[in-house]
Amino acid sequence: MSTAETQPIQQPAAVIEAADGPVDPSEFDPVEWDASSVESASLSSSVYAHEYESGRRYHSYRHDRYPMPNDETEQGREDTKHVMLLELMDGKHYYSPIGNDPQKILDVGTGTVADKFPSASVLGIDLSPIQPTWIPPNVKFLVDDAEDEWMYGDVFDFVHLRHMASVFRHLDKVLGQAYDNLKPGG
Repeated sequence: MSTAETQPIQQPAAVIEAADGPVDPSEFDPVEWDASSVESASLSSSVYAHEYESGRRYHSYRHDRYPMPNDETEQGREDTKHVMLLELMDGKHYYSPIGNDPQKILDVGTGTVADKFPSASVLGIDLSPIQPTWIPPNVKFLVDDAEDEWMYGDVFDFVHLRHMASVFRHLDKVLGQAYDNLKPGG
């Protein structure tokens, strides 16, 4: 049996500091967006008015609804989680039995499910306009809050979201709306 006297002293892990250097307020200026890739694009300039704290960038749409930054560092962390989960799931994006040909997909938090189904119409929603300038032609993005009332109806074959349970204030409501907006059998 070991005691506190015989256990080695643990050294603290290195503290991760915010990156030094200037913040680039133009990182997500509307001019960077490819308007031809969106059927109807009319984003209010307020969604680009990010807030900065401790060297990190946060979304401004519905302030305080999402506690994590939306800068390049955070997007890299999200990409790492995505790759890690694909590795754990043997390359699968999901385990849902949706078949091989879903036609309408809602991707909450805007992931990469559109690449898997190029014939499907995919709607991606996110609180921040952080999508890449090139997107597959079968994708349309909306800056929206998944905790608001969904007005789609039962039209989706598949509603995809992951790593989001901790950021929703009312997870039960979001999951209920996801279920209510699935087609019968979806």
